[in-house]
Amino acid sequence: MVNIQDLLTKATALKDKLDAIRPLPGSVAENLRQDCHIKNTYHSNAIEGNTLTLYETKTVLEDGVTIAGNSFREHAEANNHREALECLGALVNEDTPMNQRTIKDIHAIVLQGIDPSIAGKYRTIELPPPNILTNV
Repeated sequence: MVNIQDLLTKATALKDKLDAIRPLPGSVAENLRQDCHIKNTYHSNAIEGNTLTLYETKTVLEDGVTIAGNSFREHAEANNHREALECLGALVNEDTPMNQRTIKDIHAIVLQGIDPSIAGKYRTIELPPPNILTNV
């Protein structure tokens, strides 16, 4: 069984190590940001059924390459997700308050060129992730 106190202690120790080397050199911070964007994009899109692998997602985002056997939609999802993350980062840097309009605008970025009929709108039905067993 996982002990939450042990996890918090480990997390605090790791944060203390990170704080000791702050500020990170610009190139290190940028590399970490890019790596997080790639992994976040891959995992977020995979949950929605995108079949690009982590390596393919990295290639699409960094090199602008089209991966054979994957749809336009899957490529657009990767590029749009990255753009949404960059927009979100800019909003945070500008200390812009989050509200429903901002959230819908970011959602519209995620779906631009994919499905304009639902871009920037809340879902009205529950939609489980694909390939997930819901009844055992």
